[in-house]
Amino acid sequence: MKPWPNFRFRISALAFVLALAAVPASLGFNDPLSPEAIREAYFLGVGSYEKRAELLEKYVQHPPTLETGPDVGAIEVETPFTCIVEAMTQKPMRYHAPDAEQDFLGKPGCFKVRVQIYFTSTYPDAKATSVTLGDFWRDFQIHLKQKKEIESRSVQGMPIYSDETISGYIGADILVDYDETKIDPGSLATVKVVTPDGQEVEATFDLGSLR
Repeated sequence: MKPWPNFRFRISALAFVLALAAVPASLGFNDPLSPEAIREAYFLGVGSYEKRAELLEKYVQHPPTLETGPDVGAIEVETPFTCIVEAMTQKPMRYHAPDAEQDFLGKPGCFKVRVQIYFTSTYPDAKATSVTLGDFWRDFQIHLKQKKEIESRSVQGMPIYSDETISGYIGADILVDYDETKIDPGSLATVKVVTPDGQEVEATFDLGSLR
């Protein structure tokens, strides 16, 4: 019969395993995602709103309201993982986890910045034609910076509709798309929003703590 391993060795080995378990599998989000991560994103997307909201809360910041001008109500980043979570909320009921894995496995991910703009008593000017036309969101500049500024691939905007205003809008949802391969997933990322009157609003995200 083989002798028991040295007791101190077993304690040291156990401590080593526990230490490894306490270390995150990776720093920052993964791209491309593993089959397990895609399935997890699928179930979060089709699951309860509460669990999904709890996850996405880590990816959004609400800057302080400006004293004058528009209200930058929210600044959010979307990683490859949360992009799939969001996409699943739009899929039909007959769409299942294997379908998600087939559609996303090995495919390029996404990285997006979403900014929500709301009207205030001091914005917009009553004579602003861009508001009447619904493209007022084009008057805002959105910058993403890590060690240097990262150029966007596209910018889209959609008015937030309401029957309570003459224009029919209460603000805008601006979505900026980036090449995810240009993003460092293990470092900080700062989003700066420049309003039409030149004010700046910033939000910094620790991508190393996000999926």
